[in-house]
Amino acid sequence: MFIWQGRCQKKLADAARYWAALQRSQSAAPADGRAADPQELQDAISARDEIIAADEESDDDVCIIWPENEQTWQVFCALGHCWRSDTMSGQCLGLDRPAIESTLRLMQIKRKKHQRIFEDLLVMEDAALEILNRAG
Repeated sequence: MFIWQGRCQKKLADAARYWAALQRSQSAAPADGRAADPQELQDAISARDEIIAADEESDDDVCIIWPENEQTWQVFCALGHCWRSDTMSGQCLGLDRPAIESTLRLMQIKRKKHQRIFEDLLVMEDAALEILNRAG
């Protein structure tokens, strides 16, 4: 049983790393989304179109979630805006613990599953923090 749990947790950690990498790539864009001049806007549109075309051609960038992990993944994604960060360094500290409990209740997840999902979220949080706090 323990080996199965380890495999399950590895898949969750991989999914969290995938999510974190997407968040880092999206945060590279300007915060307000406005371009400084018309040429910059045209360049941004062209770059976006190239990315969309590349995504449609490539299935390498796919993260598969196993059925037994789907509910944990949904909770993790719902907590996407509930990350605590250090205001001085900008480093992510982790998920806001009260938000986890609130999210579990709002998503109407049975109470007996809360402990397992919480433990899985901790694994995912650790994996995502590696990516989110990576320099560069």
